[in-house]
Amino acid sequence: MKNLEKPARKYSVPAVNTAFRIITLLSRKKYQKSTLTQIANALDLNPTTCFRILQELQEQSIVKYDEQSKRYILGPYLVVLGERAKEFQYDLSIIDPYLEKITRETGLTSLLVSKVRSDRTAIVSKVEDENFGVKISVGRHFDLLDGAYGKCIMAYANEADAEYYFNSNERIINTSPEDFQALKNELIEVKKNGFAISYDETIRGIFGVAAPIMNFNNQVDLSIAVVGMCAQYKVDELQPIVDVITEYSKKITLEINKRYKEM
Repeated sequence: MKNLEKPARKYSVPAVNTAFRIITLLSRKKYQKSTLTQIANALDLNPTTCFRILQELQEQSIVKYDEQSKRYILGPYLVVLGERAKEFQYDLSIIDPYLEKITRETGLTSLLVSKVRSDRTAIVSKVEDENFGVKISVGRHFDLLDGAYGKCIMAYANEADAEYYFNSNERIINTSPEDFQALKNELIEVKKNGFAISYDETIRGIFGVAAPIMNFNNQVDLSIAVVGMCAQYKVDELQPIVDVITEYSKKITLEINKRYKEM
């Protein structure tokens, strides 16, 4: 994979890009309470530039600074923005009830996962089983190819987006030609079959089964998934879960398309 051409650089506004990187960093559990130095070092930023952007974000209540601990955290206005965004996320009102049904039928944690950048996914909704559900946080980010949920989204990416991702992702660039071809073959199978399985891959001891949600433009930016512990199921025992996930992904896709046609 080392002979891939470097992708054309997309135009960006540095200050906006840096501000978003800071917000994303503070959303991660490891960095949820961070000093200026920790933020600058984690993102390889000039401390002065980092401080100026943090000051502006603080002014807008996007981040909050604690004088006593000298640390930054996410600010209260993000709660307002998040709630407002949920109001406009028409798909959530359709999908959340299905997540409840999936968890009831499988006894596993169900997830709605969205593509959030050209190379990342994030958990935007979840339902955990009270007894055996895997605990996972809404808002957690993953690489686009992590987990069954990411593979479902990547399998339906258009050729240009897929090539850009492959050519800019260090993990892919450094893989062997044989492993890269195996990955591409796996994505072809995911698209052909309409589901993906990951077993003891992204997170050790955890499996996932996912299926894509097709929007009214026949694009896939969402997937639904269940995650559980490998100790609960062997990989060859997952077919009943595959059947549940694929059934509900089709129902959700149909309902989303029906709702949009009625708008």
